[in-house]
Amino acid sequence: ASSAPPKASATMGSMFRSERMRLVQIIERNDAARDVVRVIGELGAMQLNDLNAGVHFQKRTFSDEARRTQDLARVIDFLEKTAIGTGLKLAPHEGDAPALTNIGELEAQLNGLAADVKQARTHEMQARLSQNGLKEHVVVLQLGEAVYTGGPAVELDCTTSTPPDEAGLEMSASLIENGYAPAAPSEASMLQLVAGTIPRAAALAFEKLAYRMARGNCVLHSLPVEEPLLSSYGAKAEEATHVPKNVVLVFFSGSVLKTKLLKIASHFGVAVYDFPERRARRAALEARLQLELSEVGHVLALTQKHKRDLLTEIVHRCSYWRHAAARELATLHTLNLLSFDLKQRVVFEAEGWVPDSRVPELRAVLLAAAASAGRETQPIVNILETSETPPTHLPTNKFTAGFQGLVNTYGYPRYREVNPGAFAIICFPFLFAIMFGDVGHGSMLLCLALFLIKNEATLGKAQLDDIMQMVYGGRYVLLLNACFAIYVGFIYNEAFAVPLGLFGSAFHPTPNSTDATWDGSVVVFGIDPAWHHASNKMTFFNSFKMKVAIVFGVAQMTLGISLSLLNHLEFRDMRSIWFQFVPELVFFLAIFGYLVLMILIKWSTDWVGLAKRPPSLLNTLISMFMSPGVYTEESRLFPHQETLQLFLLLLALVAVPFLLIPKPLLAYLDSRTRYASLPPPDAASSGLQLPPAEEAEQAAGAQSEEEEGEAEEHDLSEVVVHQVIHTIEFVLGSISNTASYLRLWALSLAHKQLSVVFWKMIVVDMGLATCRRSSAAVCAIPLFFAFAVWAVATLG
Repeated sequence: ASSAPPKASATMGSMFRSERMRLVQIIERNDAARDVVRVIGELGAMQLNDLNAGVHFQKRTFSDEARRTQDLARVIDFLEKTAIGTGLKLAPHEGDAPALTNIGELEAQLNGLAADVKQARTHEMQARLSQNGLKEHVVVLQLGEAVYTGGPAVELDCTTSTPPDEAGLEMSASLIENGYAPAAPSEASMLQLVAGTIPRAAALAFEKLAYRMARGNCVLHSLPVEEPLLSSYGAKAEEATHVPKNVVLVFFSGSVLKTKLLKIASHFGVAVYDFPERRARRAALEARLQLELSEVGHVLALTQKHKRDLLTEIVHRCSYWRHAAARELATLHTLNLLSFDLKQRVVFEAEGWVPDSRVPELRAVLLAAAASAGRETQPIVNILETSETPPTHLPTNKFTAGFQGLVNTYGYPRYREVNPGAFAIICFPFLFAIMFGDVGHGSMLLCLALFLIKNEATLGKAQLDDIMQMVYGGRYVLLLNACFAIYVGFIYNEAFAVPLGLFGSAFHPTPNSTDATWDGSVVVFGIDPAWHHASNKMTFFNSFKMKVAIVFGVAQMTLGISLSLLNHLEFRDMRSIWFQFVPELVFFLAIFGYLVLMILIKWSTDWVGLAKRPPSLLNTLISMFMSPGVYTEESRLFPHQETLQLFLLLLALVAVPFLLIPKPLLAYLDSRTRYASLPPPDAASSGLQLPPAEEAEQAAGAQSEEEEGEAEEHDLSEVVVHQVIHTIEFVLGSISNTASYLRLWALSLAHKQLSVVFWKMIVVDMGLATCRRSSAAVCAIPLFFAFAVWAVATLG
């Protein structure tokens, strides 16, 4: 390790290539660990290595504090959910939360608040249950009064020997009409009553079981309650919910039957209430219940106010607590990565990767933090030499992050490799525009992107779902997609599949004819709009877009092969340059580069002036492999075409073995050279008897050399297998990838045809066609609805 400052890197990190990294070691006193971690976290320029990789989390120095902080996070979650459930909104967090100096104080504060909130919730629910019980008792008295006085009621007659049917036996009658109410109820009466409320879902089952248990010796009335009531039967008080209930009144005789009925009622969750026989007592009881109900309502209001005031105070600090707890937990997890020995050492060690250009900045902020804390010692920052492969660090911003995310989905570039994300910023939107180029659709997408960018400060803080978060994260990708779609839309001369005539046309219609006359000029920009009305427009656009897809696809793949040259130069891998990059480029350009050349020649040739039918490039490419050197004048693009094609075919065939054989062969020769350079076993060849210690040492050395030779053979076999797979993959991939770029043409064609169908069948046939046959006032309504349907279809 060296404590001398490194020289400034000549190459600064950029998105084109990952930054050069240095392995940095930091040594400081244990009491300064939190300050060091805070500085590293705020700087955001160091990836720490785990120096306790073999130690279980439970045995690490700060595992207990980390668990306590996680418990705090759960308490904060409980407080937040309770506040949100009450209808309060959390106050947004502003600024940075200071580091927690004493987790015990915050733990005691939050646990105390959580206990207060739980107690307030319990008191509120108890008050609600008390209020609910009083309401139910009043309802039982009111509905039961109708039964006693002969008012209409729903009755289940259990005196008959025939059981009720599956729907329950109900009849409208009063107790007096059935002859079961005594003329003068008294305490000595043998007729008894069980009254209460039951959840409506269990009422029918209760009726059936009560009938069977009483053997028909009871009269049961079931009366529905209009207002839903609380039901906490079989659950905790705080889990009580509102359910529809019925009032049940069971008239019977006998104390034994009463005991059985009460057991059944308890099983079905029947809340049994007192129901005096005398009307005066019932009236007095109802009046007392109404008074208690008023008092309980007042207590409930005070309890709710106390709970809301408590939660209102909490919501203003919840975001701060959450941020502080998250920061503390991140600090503790980071501290567990460091090398600590609190019993035997007074210093700790930290190791991590830092961009070479930011090492001086890291050193400066650590020294500044030590000076501001008034510590006598200063942190030691060492640069370690290592053979480990550093991590890849690609700096991004809000504009480039979306494009880099697209590339990272398929693979992250290795250390110091050229980053494809830098080229995706232009290539991806342009290829998107080839598929969906349209001025109208591009303008709509541009409006969406500008809206997201304008409101990015608000949307960045909002809680978005997965889809909206993905759209928001790719807002700058959408922006460039929209701009390129508008640009290519002007090239296609299309807006919502309607031809544009912004730059005029070189074709002029002939009077009294469907033909047009070409004036010999070309439009200033884009495709002549007359092609959109030509009878052979599908043939023209299919040919044009297919060839454009191949040209740009081959260009992008050639760019990818060329980038591998920059990687080989960076790693000084001359073998890969000569025996991988060169054969790949020769093979690819000999076939597909030649195809692009034929496309350009075919485009630039005046076949009408030559009075010659243009040859099919597909047939030409197939004949290049199937019948090389055999050509007719009808299939010729340029002089000596067959000679050039034979030469290119030979280059492509020679490039394949040059890609397959040299690298494994050179690796084999290198291994043989290293094996030949090993010293011979002198003792074995001389036949001398060695001492036991030296003999054991020689045996160990021979075993080590044998293992090294096996490792070299294994590495050599990996090189051979890798090169064979790479060669097959490249040859087949060149063909399949070129064909896959035809999806640019296919999607562009599908996009245009779908837009044409929407415009023609909805706007033209449903809207404008009506206007041709009717007045303006009559066609306004169908035109309005046609445009609305077209707009919905287009936006969808």
